Amino acid sequence: MKQAFQSLLKILCDAALVAIAILSVPCAVLTAYQISYPLEPLILAAVSIGLVLSVWMHVPRFGIIAGGVYFAALIPLLIFNRKAVIYGFRLFRFTMVDLLAPDVPFLSAPGPVETIEGLKATPSEAIGWFVLLVMAILGLSVAWSLIRSKMIVLPVIVPLPIFMLALIYTDLPLAHWTVFLLMIYIGACLITGSLRAHEADRYGIVTLFTFAGLVILGLLIRWISPPETYEPISFERRQEIMSQKAQDIYDDLISAMKNRVKRTEDLTDEDRWERTDDPVMEVTASENGEFYLRAYSFGSYGKNRWNHSSEFDGTWKSMDALGNRATQSGESVVIAAEQSEMKYVPYGFVADHEPGTHESYIAANGNNQYGWQFSRNIPDAANVSPEESAYYEWACGQYIIEDEKTKDAILSFAKENGLVSSDDPYETAKRVAAFVHSVAEYTTEPGSIPDGADFVLYFLNEGKKGYCVHFASATTAILQAMDIPARYVFGYRFFAEEDRPTPVTDKSAHAWTEVYCPGIGWLPVESTAGEDQNLAEQTPAPTSTPEPTNTPTPEPIDESPEPEENTPTETPENGIDNETPEPVPTEEPQDNEGEDPEQSERQEPEGAAKKSRLGWLWLLLIPPAVVGGLWLTGKKVREKRQKLFSQEDAKQAILEMYHYLGRLKKYGVKIGNRANDLDKEAAFSNHVMSEERKEMKNIVTRAENELKKQPKWKVLIYKRVLFLL
Repeated sequence: MKQAFQSLLKILCDAALVAIAILSVPCAVLTAYQISYPLEPLILAAVSIGLVLSVWMHVPRFGIIAGGVYFAALIPLLIFNRKAVIYGFRLFRFTMVDLLAPDVPFLSAPGPVETIEGLKATPSEAIGWFVLLVMAILGLSVAWSLIRSKMIVLPVIVPLPIFMLALIYTDLPLAHWTVFLLMIYIGACLITGSLRAHEADRYGIVTLFTFAGLVILGLLIRWISPPETYEPISFERRQEIMSQKAQDIYDDLISAMKNRVKRTEDLTDEDRWERTDDPVMEVTASENGEFYLRAYSFGSYGKNRWNHSSEFDGTWKSMDALGNRATQSGESVVIAAEQSEMKYVPYGFVADHEPGTHESYIAANGNNQYGWQFSRNIPDAANVSPEESAYYEWACGQYIIEDEKTKDAILSFAKENGLVSSDDPYETAKRVAAFVHSVAEYTTEPGSIPDGADFVLYFLNEGKKGYCVHFASATTAILQAMDIPARYVFGYRFFAEEDRPTPVTDKSAHAWTEVYCPGIGWLPVESTAGEDQNLAEQTPAPTSTPEPTNTPTPEPIDESPEPEENTPTETPENGIDNETPEPVPTEEPQDNEGEDPEQSERQEPEGAAKKSRLGWLWLLLIPPAVVGGLWLTGKKVREKRQKLFSQEDAKQAILEMYHYLGRLKKYGVKIGNRANDLDKEAAFSNHVMSEERKEMKNIVTRAENELKKQPKWKVLIYKRVLFLL
């Protein structure tokens, strides 16, 4: 009796989930384009479809009957009303294109929709028949992914492509009840997904309580933040946001595959420092010392993010002589890097022209093992050539703060604290760095900035604590506000011993500032207070930098609280001010614009409170994020499986392979008796089983090849979703 009740509860809960998904998603699209439709018949259809599909998927022995009822009822009904279905589709397409055409260049205004001869249905009824077709197809996908696939994320992904149509033109409001229902569906799928796959007996009752909790939570959110107060946004603003989001997603996915030059550095979620022990490179240096290896830089600051530098269309290349025009070297360093798009560069490297040079980095071009000859000494300033003069003029317009209001606020802050520009940009940069160093304290958990706040201004005025990202951003932004070309740099800071390979990990990541000095080039400036708690080696005090003729030698930053570890107290020879930095997170968090979105032409009632509706746009990030997650998970699973199969203990490897074969067997693969015999022998015998391991590996290979002979769509699921291949 108890088991029958549990089964019935599971059927009813999943029927409700399917009905909610196939009703809310199409209706959200219709309301977003202000298309009238008959709601009551669609509710009845959604409930009926959900119930039939849930019985079909949950009770295999009645599958033929339930499936027969499903198709026997729907197909004739839709065929008999095919004219209404076609007319409803035309009406939907006309309304959607008509609204988007004025703002989308490649869409032209549609012609009028002609009534189909002999059609008796009204436009609203025709839309209803078209939606019924969509619900029938969507219901099959949702029910299979929810009940049969046993996957947690897939049921969430399936309805989203259709729901995205409602977000293309978001200044026409969605019906809030549709979003409310969709959130209940997504929440229930995610919360109860693990139970659905592993503890089916508890799934029904937990889902029931989850429904109740989500409904209460939704009503509470509606009460606290009434949807009537949400503010629409213009198409241009929405297009800008979506373009940036797409770029961020692309950068995240590519960065997961290799160390890639980022186009932006989003600062809005820099609330804590988090790094891993993932290897980055191995460095062998000719002398002991502290190293700053530069990876890439960012140009302009705006809307709480650093943006990528464009390329200078001229003969002067800033990276060819990075802060040094010397023709003789004093040291050498050999780098063996992990896969990377850029080379890691010391300051003062000696080269007439390095292939792959860009404005902000040097491309690796597949070369991940290379060496540098370099000098730590700052050279005398040379005469500024016409080519360099043209570059300097360009840099003054490139390395800027984009928003004038933000620039004025930062400049006003600088003047209030006695920071003014001088004829020597490097001296000015050192004074700014010393001030930023003294105004805040170092911490790896500074917390998030408030919504709408500027990252730099909040750090300087209120937060006053952070890590290298905060200090470097503030220093660079103040210099840019003074119209001094400066850029935000990402790289690695570590200590290397003479002629000994030094592993450099992600924990050595760091950020600092570069300032351009005519006649010399880009010089680094350090401003981070405190010390890097994750520096693997103690850094001995380096010798002082020889004083150049025309350019001041970098001086130590003003004294700060004594760090716990042994931190350098003199100016390093590489010209970088001598405060110890900390690693910088390079993950690209989600965007938070920090400003009110533009007003749309369609205004809310005057006097209503305004809130951004950008929250719904986050749903667009789910499909690409899931695809990237599945790709990465599959890669890790396959690597782990191969490691288990090739481990030194042959008997344990055979046991792991047999367990893997058991999984393949569930999907129709025949593994034979020999695999079972080898498994028992590995479990109970005492002899080495090297040859038996090879035999079991051959059985695994044949089983995988047999699985690959199934239909391609199944093989794709086995490989990309279930990670069997």
